[in-house]
Order: sequence, then C-alpha cells, then structure tokens
Amino acid sequence: MPADDVLPWKLLLSKLRRSDDSRVSYDEVLRTGWQPEPLVVRERVLEYGNADDYEPPGCMHGCFPNVNYDLGAAEGLVAVACPEEPPCWPGWTMVPRTEVEALRCRAKDVFAKLAALNRLSPLATKVPPPFLAVGQARRRGMNFAVVWLRAPKLGFEQLCRGLRADLGVDGLVVLVAKKPPTSFAAADKTVAFELELDAHGYMPLVRAIEELTPDYRARVLDDPMLDLDFVHLRFATKPGDRHVVEINGQDFGGFRKSDLKFLRLLLLAAARKYGPNDGWLDKSRLRDGSDKDPALNDLRADLGKYDLYGLGEDERKALLRVQRGTGLIRLGVPPENITLDASLADLAFVATTTTTKKDGTKTKPTKKQEEGLQNAATLLRDCRRLGAPGEVEDAKTPAATSRRGRSAP
Repeated sequence: MPADDVLPWKLLLSKLRRSDDSRVSYDEVLRTGWQPEPLVVRERVLEYGNADDYEPPGCMHGCFPNVNYDLGAAEGLVAVACPEEPPCWPGWTMVPRTEVEALRCRAKDVFAKLAALNRLSPLATKVPPPFLAVGQARRRGMNFAVVWLRAPKLGFEQLCRGLRADLGVDGLVVLVAKKPPTSFAAADKTVAFELELDAHGYMPLVRAIEELTPDYRARVLDDPMLDLDFVHLRFATKPGDRHVVEINGQDFGGFRKSDLKFLRLLLLAAARKYGPNDGWLDKSRLRDGSDKDPALNDLRADLGKYDLYGLGEDERKALLRVQRGTGLIRLGVPPENITLDASLADLAFVATTTTTKKDGTKTKPTKKQEEGLQNAATLLRDCRRLGAPGEVEDAKTPAATSRRGRSAP
C-alpha cells in the first residue's frame, strides 16, 4: 500500500470532476495500489456503496442490470444480465465481483480530508448551494474562504460576489472542475481556478492568494507576523562532506560548513514545523551567550551573503522574523513549506576530549571549541525533541564533536 499521506488523489479528483456524488468500483481503487477498506474506515474519503448503479461494459440501454451474486461466487465472479428486450447480450455474463462492488465518492468527504491536509479550518458561516464549503484560512494577514463549485452556471460572477459579501471574508477562492468561464476584477477579491492536487493532496492555494494579494512581497518585509509563503526550505546533511540548505529547490551557498549556524537554522525550522507557539522561540535558545545577538546576526549574514535566483537579499534576510522588544524569533516560512530530510538522522555528536587536525594529529580542544561543541550538541538535542529526524542525544554529554570530524563553530 502507498504511504498514508499519498492517497489516490488522481482517481478521487477524476470522480469529483464528473459528479459531487459518484461511483467508484473496487477494481478502480485496487488499481491505484490501495485496498478499499482503509479509504472508507480510516481515511474517510469514500463510503461503502451498492451495485444498484452498476452499468456493465457494452450495455446499450444504460439501465440497472439484474445481478446474481451466487452464480460464479466460488470463482470471485458475479452474473449480470440485461433486463431489456431485446437484451444487450443473451443470458448471464460473468464479470469480476470487484467490478460490480462499488464505493461512493462524495465531494463533502473528499474536501473534508483536503481541508485538513491544507490547514483549512471550517467556515463559520453556512455556504448556500450550489457552492460546497471547503474551509477558511488566515493567510498573509487576511481571511480567505475556499469553496467548491463543480460546474459554474449562468450568473457565476454574481453568485461569487454575493457569496463573498455573505461570508464577510477578505478574499474568496472558488475551486471548479474545469477552467473557469471568467476572471474577476481586482476589486472583487475573488479568484476562480481549476482544482489541481499534487501527490500528497496539496492544493495550489498560494497561486490563488498571489492573485488576491499582488503587493504582498513588499508588505511581508515590514510585518514580522507575516510569512514568506512563496519560499520552500529543505534541510539535509551529507556526512563527511557538508550540510545542505535548499531554498526554492536551489542549493544555497550558506550554512554548509558550520555546525552551529546550520543547527541554529535547523532548530528554528523544527520549531516552526513541529513546535508550539507557532514556531516562536526565545532567542536565548540559539545559545550564543550574548545580549548582542551574534548568532542571529551570523544567520542573517549568511542569508544575505549568497545570491539566489528569484529571491532578493532583503527577502532572504526576512526569513528570520523578530518580535521587537520580546526576544522572540522564528523562521518566517509556513510549516508545510519546510522539509527535513531523513539524512538528518545521521547528524550526531559523540563525547570527546581531543580534536583531530587535517594531518591526523590529535590535540586538546580549546575552551572556545569546547563551548562550541557543547552548544552544538545541545542544539541538536533541541532539534530532536521538536521532531527533527533522529534520536534524542544524551543530555549528560560534557563535550562533543561532529561525526564529520571537524569543529562545531
């Protein structure tokens, strides 16, 4: 069976495009690699159906066939007959039972799952037909409602304008099965687009919200409570070589050789993805032992130092958000845009009383090195506790060195 977070979205979406309450055969589900039961019982995106609406291949009448489950039961087959006169085929024809057995794919069930995956909360106001409520979210400092309207009809624009007014939201996203028949003016604060899903069921809501907030990339630089939701980060490590920070799919030049810098940024990422308080941490958690914020300034320096296509220096530095006067900091990227690679489980620290130079000779670490190594070990333990890949390290380790065999700072 596929991973739990990779449901057969292509199949489910194909059904929703045709009807808000459609039929799915067991065979169709099995061909995706899933068993029907988990999709009904655990995931709740399908319901058990019946064979009343089964239409055999080759039937010219489009009627409900006669079905006999006893004939051919030992072979896993079902007998099907056409009740019309003259019949489409003589007598009984045998088909696999999984072709006849059916599940129901209903829009309300599928969109309830999609709303949870895409971090949408329930709409506070009831949505009238023909719309189906999907959810709402506060993004970019505004309240957005998301609804489904499979087949836009006459008066589509007026319906959408009226719905946004009734819901009292700042923006309205209307998902449709096919390319929408019209586009809206900026003043309408409404965007309609054809529903698309990736392998994990994520909807491209950022694309819709971009249309509704064309000035956002300027506003986000000045408001620390806003996220750079157009940025995706991936953290990984190559043991014995270097650390990896990818920004929007590009291998970023910073944080490659310094354990402390990498771990400080990783701590902020783990806190944002898994921690409480929406990722806000006291800056003392960076463990720089100073009121002048050298650790934070070092992170900013690395973010500003290396160029990145499509993301300016001010935007890169704005990835570190600070609530002035509170001592709180966080990573300004939403949790779903942060990927912590499994290779981070190989990042570990072991107790040591010596360090190894490039020529192989061993020397006793300096006091500064010992402090750096201890801070690195503590940062790594904090990352583990928040949910970064790997085991929580022994909190009693007095000093540590990276398995890559170089100093932590």
